[in-house]
Amino acid sequence: MKKLVSLLLAVVMIIGLTACGNQPKESTPAATIPDQTQGTVAPVDTTKKYKESVTIAYWFDLDTADPYGSTTAAQQFYTNFTFDNVVFNDPDSGELVPQLAESWKDVNGDGITWDFFLRKNVKFHNGNILKAEDVKFTWEYTASGAGNVVKSNANSTYVKEIQVIDDNTVRFILNSAMFDWPSYMETKIYNKAAFDTMPAEEAAVIGTGPYYYDKSKHTSGVQFTAERFDDYWAGIEEYPTKSIIFKVLLDEDSRVAALQAGSVDFIFNVNAASYNTLNSDKNLQMFTRKGANSYYMGFNHRKEAMQNLKVRTALAMGINREDIKIISFNNGIGGMENFNFCVPSGAGYSADAKAPAYDVEGAKKLLAEAGYTDLKLVLGHTATTKAIAEVVQDCLADIGVTVELRQVDASNWTAFKKADEYDLFTDYAAYQGALLYNFHRFFDPAGSANMFGYNSEEYVKLENEVLTAGSYDKMVAKFADLQKFVAENLPLVPLAVGNQIAAGKLNVEGVTLAPGTNYMNFSHIRIAE
Repeated sequence: MKKLVSLLLAVVMIIGLTACGNQPKESTPAATIPDQTQGTVAPVDTTKKYKESVTIAYWFDLDTADPYGSTTAAQQFYTNFTFDNVVFNDPDSGELVPQLAESWKDVNGDGITWDFFLRKNVKFHNGNILKAEDVKFTWEYTASGAGNVVKSNANSTYVKEIQVIDDNTVRFILNSAMFDWPSYMETKIYNKAAFDTMPAEEAAVIGTGPYYYDKSKHTSGVQFTAERFDDYWAGIEEYPTKSIIFKVLLDEDSRVAALQAGSVDFIFNVNAASYNTLNSDKNLQMFTRKGANSYYMGFNHRKEAMQNLKVRTALAMGINREDIKIISFNNGIGGMENFNFCVPSGAGYSADAKAPAYDVEGAKKLLAEAGYTDLKLVLGHTATTKAIAEVVQDCLADIGVTVELRQVDASNWTAFKKADEYDLFTDYAAYQGALLYNFHRFFDPAGSANMFGYNSEEYVKLENEVLTAGSYDKMVAKFADLQKFVAENLPLVPLAVGNQIAAGKLNVEGVTLAPGTNYMNFSHIRIAE
């Protein structure tokens, strides 16, 4: 009954939102939401004049402009403006795109020794020229956890030695063959000379990107900016906006109201529930694309019940992903069902790997067989996954499991997952280009995102088989086996893939949405006068 009421409320909400305000523009059916912003940004129109600044509303302040000083979404997307990567995993084409490295080479053809050839005359924001020693320094510094490093470079565990061959050539010698190693070179590079001559917290914000961080224009809790770097190595012709201003507005309603009132130009990470309101405003345009954030329910594997595969399977079978799509994602506008921790757009995705389907009676039977017929569980979540957590709570009640929801502030989320005050949690994993990037982080016992205590020798064995497969094609085949293992053994339960939604004024140009917030880069955004 509760589920039926929730579904009816969702339908009423959608109808009500559509009916208010202006008559809606022609809407795209939710199930076929297009990748409107997928692909290359259109070049700047030289016949137009563009405004010097663009104002974007976001719900979180920038805690640091150091790409390794935090793991927050704001820090990740902001440093996409201010830092370039050695290479870039293009989420649209699936190809590796040269950035700071013009090219790379598997020196001996064995996947162990890799040379990366850097562009010449690339300037840091302090005027220093990029050199191979900067790449070596960054990898070693971030691996050591020195200074203010929070987001340590876990990929360094694969590296035996880093050598500077010359000013523009850096060599990585790996512990074993990795034929997709260039995918792991999507790393933002520090300037070593800056760290040698100034405090680490000041040196750590100096990058090579088309925009730079100006501390004087950052008012905590109010706004932060990205200022154009006029000596950018690729030129500034495609960057007509001098200042990109991020206005901090904590709640969704405030961001939507600010955009409709014209006090901001663009908002992103829009909730699915706001889509209808914004799409019916004739003064705005919508930006959408199918995303790659993998939403899931996780287990605290330190708890005895959660170590039982029958219990985990029963809980997985108790969740109706159709409810999540309808209620949490506005009938599919904000996301679709997913049965594999790897998302359909992810590298090496296998459609054959599927977690258990919805089966209430089957779930009850498994719980009885496991001896857990009266489970009372605590489920932690942040504001981002609150709607999903509520659906999970409702669904699990139908199989006799009582779930207490506990909302945790985003700033305390990591500490919460490391503790034992919960049994379940809902969260999402952001897209990354390398085959094993998210799998290693979440499921390897030493993985940086494995804060929930999962430890499986069989998983480690299968992951090692992927790494040592002998070629990239063989790695993909072994990766399919690994995905199937994860889907069947359920270290966590995949639930949905989130879409990306943004909105802006009609004269906003140069926007492409990434599949996940960590890949967002609005450095080309501009407003035609």
